[in-house]
Amino acid sequence: MNGQMYQMCCITAAAKKALIEKSELSYTPLKYENRIEFQFLPEKKLFGTKKYKSENVPAWYDCCVNKGLVDIKLLAPIAVKDRNILGFSNTTQSSLVCFYEEGKVAYFSPQWEFDSVQNKWNILYTEQEWYDAPSGKPHFENNIESFKAVLSEIKELAYKIDCDNFARVFQKALDILSGSFDYTDTVYNVPLPKIPEEKLHIFQAASTADVFGAMGSWNDSPPYMAHEKGMDKEYEFLSSELLKQIRLSTLYAINEW
Repeated sequence: MNGQMYQMCCITAAAKKALIEKSELSYTPLKYENRIEFQFLPEKKLFGTKKYKSENVPAWYDCCVNKGLVDIKLLAPIAVKDRNILGFSNTTQSSLVCFYEEGKVAYFSPQWEFDSVQNKWNILYTEQEWYDAPSGKPHFENNIESFKAVLSEIKELAYKIDCDNFARVFQKALDILSGSFDYTDTVYNVPLPKIPEEKLHIFQAASTADVFGAMGSWNDSPPYMAHEKGMDKEYEFLSSELLKQIRLSTLYAINEW
């Protein structure tokens, strides 16, 4: 899965768990993260306004709780105009949405910058108030059957266009949906989001099946290989549907528990 999306999933899950358990937030930075900061909107004070920036995830969570946080959701688009951009930073168009007492809603959107000295990323989340937020919180349905269906179809397409390595990836995602604990992220020692096990299977299947990136990804050679086989339309349709089902599965697994 895209590292930026993965981080937002882990932050959302950690905050949700802390809210449910009324405990402190626990967050393990990923190996490529250097600094994570959160810039809050200026607050009006007696003698002017005050700007506040949290220097890490737990401090951000504590500040949100002090402001009356009652729930948090991850929001992300289920379609993009150009899947090729997903291999680059700052293209997720996703946000951490915070729901506060008395109906206030705000969201934090990230900006990633690479620190060439530390050889890691610095991330700044900036708060914006959601003035025209819908009256109800977003709700996401379990799309596991639709996800399985598109994985099976795109696996067959991958075999037909001689992309057997991707076919095996799609099969692994199917196996995880069927109960396998062979999680891809565990193999690479990536901290898993703190969500219930039944939701973790769905999330890990989505993370495994997310093959959209830059060089060496499903965006790279496969479209040309599909073209050579006269399967351009099949490739385009199934790729768009796969991204949609991955995002829907991610949103369901992270938000609905």
